Amino acid sequence: MPPAEPVLAAREVTRRFGHRRVLAGVSLELRPGDALLLVGPNGAGKTTLLRVLAGLLRAQGGRIERRGDVGMVSHSSMLYDALTARENLRFFARLHGGSSRQRVASLLEQMGLAGRADERVSTFSRGMTQRLAIARALLSDPEILLLDEPLTGLDDASSEQVLGVLGELRARGRALLIASHQLAELMGVVTAVGFLTQGELRAVEPIAGRDLGAITARYREVTGRG
Repeated sequence: MPPAEPVLAAREVTRRFGHRRVLAGVSLELRPGDALLLVGPNGAGKTTLLRVLAGLLRAQGGRIERRGDVGMVSHSSMLYDALTARENLRFFARLHGGSSRQRVASLLEQMGLAGRADERVSTFSRGMTQRLAIARALLSDPEILLLDEPLTGLDDASSEQVLGVLGELRARGRALLIASHQLAELMGVVTAVGFLTQGELRAVEPIAGRDLGAITARYREVTGRG
């Protein structure tokens, strides 16, 4: 059987901020069930790439093809602290064309938040807020999910919950692109790793059969960082 068509494809994507080159001809593809981890030093262009792929920033060169809805989880949760978890999801659902009460309830259950659904987000822990941000991004049941440092600031229990959700999404055929420094924690979820440095995606390689030490050594080799 031939491989599925990509749901997201970037071809030679470029972006500058003033005179500074942030993305330098980045190309990648995501198919259903792919989970690509982007690693690279601070300032490599990871966040900019996610924002460009999501359509939040304009690419100044190249081409982006999307075959499905895109959900994004960024550094900011984009949630309203004064609203409850349920109110937040209903509000964002209305902004994006509506989503049923059943869909909202299902997402709260999936994220382990059903018991706190009617409490204000201001009372939530960092881990709970992150899970609710993922629920917000999933309201339209997108085929593509872009995540920027989804485990930052989470304790071990919250990280395990988020990793479980990401694994379920991949198993359902959703395509994930994750920018993170936390390679060790994400090894069990992702299918490939991409090495981004100085705005260039130097390599994209499968992760199967490789341990953390091998991936770390390859990162140092590709990025030139000891």
